[in-house]
Amino acid sequence: MREQRVLILGGTGGMGLATAKTLSANNFEVVIAGRNKEKLISASKALGDHSSFSVFDASNESELKSALIQHRGVDHIIVAISANANARGINNTLEMEARKAFERFWTSYNVLHLAPEYMNRNGSVTLLSGSSAKTPLRGYGVWGTLHGSINALVKQAAIDIAPIRVNAVSPGGIGINTDRQLTEHKGQVEDIADMIYAVIKNPAVTATIIDVDGGERLGTWNG
Repeated sequence: MREQRVLILGGTGGMGLATAKTLSANNFEVVIAGRNKEKLISASKALGDHSSFSVFDASNESELKSALIQHRGVDHIIVAISANANARGINNTLEMEARKAFERFWTSYNVLHLAPEYMNRNGSVTLLSGSSAKTPLRGYGVWGTLHGSINALVKQAAIDIAPIRVNAVSPGGIGINTDRQLTEHKGQVEDIADMIYAVIKNPAVTATIIDVDGGERLGTWNG
């Protein structure tokens, strides 16, 4: 699959970089994107010869469009950007911080809006949501709402921009204390990368939300 090109927005972050490593190791041409050129250069060197980087702000619609024009015909797009917002529950999060969190939703929306014009019609867009959409939890109201909106976006966009496939991978807690898991496994970024790889290489998967959370808050194991 050397001819398959993947653009990873947020490619230097934990999940984005782990996904870049997994896809590069499986013969994809990987382009990692972000705003920090130094981080992109370092990450691209670590990925090897079949990777490159692109510097732009994915939350800026015009910059995103220019990047998609530059990478016209890309096969897969993965949105792995972080929100960088100090958001908590709806009762104690100011609108300004909630809007900052929702930049991830609007970036995802803009990718899906532009995808039919600039990417391979037999390709895919994969978004990241989160387990708080599945099981609401006090103190995570903004995140649960954000992740739920991303999941809803996937379901509708998969219809609106078909035959491009649209899916979401929904991680549980990564690098934090486990919360009543069903499996004795603490979530790792590599778990998410492996699932994204499985999703984008399978042409029969679309309009799907895939939980990768070890059954978070459904069991009894707390580590």
